[in-house]
Amino acid sequence: MPTPAGLPRPTPTAPLINARIRELMEQPRSEWRTTEYRRLLTLWARTSEGVPGRQGPEFVTAA
Repeated sequence: MPTPAGLPRPTPTAPLINARIRELMEQPRSEWRTTEYRRLLTLWARTSEGVPGRQGPEFVTAA
């Protein structure tokens, strides 16, 4: 999605996305959290495309 100036929006790196996912897992379960978690996993998968040795996100259940 372009920024208002018409420049490409920077994509956060996988470690930043992972940190946000970990924070999100501490939140109470809700429809919002489920939607945000799905969005972040999709974003993480996109940032991992083309990285040697990575085939996509590894899904791990929360304890």
